[in-house]
Amino acid sequence: MHWANVYLKLIQRRSIYYPYDTVPNKVEHLFFAQQYHDRKQKEARMSMSREERARTPYIDYLKPIIADGDTGFGGTTATVKLCKLFVERGAAGVHIEDQSSVTKKCGHMAGKVLVSVGEHINRLVAARLQFDVMGTETVLVARTDAVGATLIQTNVDTRDHQFIFGVTNPNLRGKSLATLLAEAMAAGKTGAELQALEDNWISMAQLKTFSECVTDAIKAMNVGEHEKRGRLNEWINHSSPDKCLSNEKGREIAERLGLKNLFWDWDLPRTREGFYRFKGSVMAAVVRGWAFTDHADIIWMETASPDMVECTQFAEGVKSLQPEVMLAYNLSPSFNWDASGMTDDQMKDFIPRIAKLGYCWQFITLAGFHADALVVDTFAKDYARRGMLAYVERIQREERNNGVDTLAHQKWSGANFYDRYLKTVQGGISSTAAMGKGVTEEQFKESWTRTGTTDLSEGNIVIAKSRM
Repeated sequence: MHWANVYLKLIQRRSIYYPYDTVPNKVEHLFFAQQYHDRKQKEARMSMSREERARTPYIDYLKPIIADGDTGFGGTTATVKLCKLFVERGAAGVHIEDQSSVTKKCGHMAGKVLVSVGEHINRLVAARLQFDVMGTETVLVARTDAVGATLIQTNVDTRDHQFIFGVTNPNLRGKSLATLLAEAMAAGKTGAELQALEDNWISMAQLKTFSECVTDAIKAMNVGEHEKRGRLNEWINHSSPDKCLSNEKGREIAERLGLKNLFWDWDLPRTREGFYRFKGSVMAAVVRGWAFTDHADIIWMETASPDMVECTQFAEGVKSLQPEVMLAYNLSPSFNWDASGMTDDQMKDFIPRIAKLGYCWQFITLAGFHADALVVDTFAKDYARRGMLAYVERIQREERNNGVDTLAHQKWSGANFYDRYLKTVQGGISSTAAMGKGVTEEQFKESWTRTGTTDLSEGNIVIAKSRM
């Protein structure tokens, strides 16, 4: 599946908050700009002869806009309102992630807290319901940050149980970390002292998932190897990721396997904020992918690096139960691609390689931001040294050589489009036409005609390429 899109992503950092209509408003700006350029093109093509129109490429300016719905900005009603705004403002798709709204982070930052599988499904259902009520076919993308997350809000959903850590050191029984830190703060300890206290407690806690705890306990049992292997196989059969074994049921099975009075406590290591410790992994993302597939069009796993092994594990894992699912991948500038271990040829082939795995929508969130910064920085430094020659060589000639529309920025912005409005209203002539005699863009006429990118007859704009 191949489709062009304009992907809208605001830079998010831990300490930055913005109104929930910020992104819908930006969607509207982009959508209106697309419509404007499409109308300019329509007017220009209507003014052409049939022959001119036949040899002039038509440009599809109305690229689908995929908007960042963040975490839905709150509960169900907030998600519904947000999605309504997106549809009204012109978004063709929306993605929503499974982080906590309260502690939301950029996908490539630490300290991420997940909501339960069920809560995120509620967000997706709310979004889909709103799209259905409005009668649109808006694409819904479900993103999971389960690979890099270390915390989860709650243990209420059994599908999350297999990835929650618990204390296995019985010497810490009854000594919760949150209580210990609260007592230390009351005693006047702060900063580094509190961090050292937490680090020491965690190092003693011997944190494990319940399945890891059971597996290690079976291996340590004083029984024959054949008996031990049989119990291990039985446990593995019951606790495979697709079973989403609840902790309650897991304890029953462990007791039946001879592990009575097994110590494992997931409440003791909870953070001061009350969050549970979570074992982020590709498998955790796969389990969430299975759960989200029935409620979304595309599944997106946020990753920490461009790793083919991870891409393959996720794709094959989700498709093992949902073979028709479409996947998304963030080709992020947050990755240090040169440190990824890939050669230049491997980087060149990365997109088609993961496309074969089922990653239908691949995008770069901040390519424009970095490209703008690079051009402005390098041009400004060169301009300080070489003056206008730097602008002509670095910008103007490159726009001309590459057929970039903004070389003629007055026509690109629609000056001639509105001149034709003016002339139509005033009977075909206007002494105040912006693109009349003396306009500086006449200086580009000779070079344009030579390159063949634009027809300069009055009112006719032939745009060779779209850079939106």
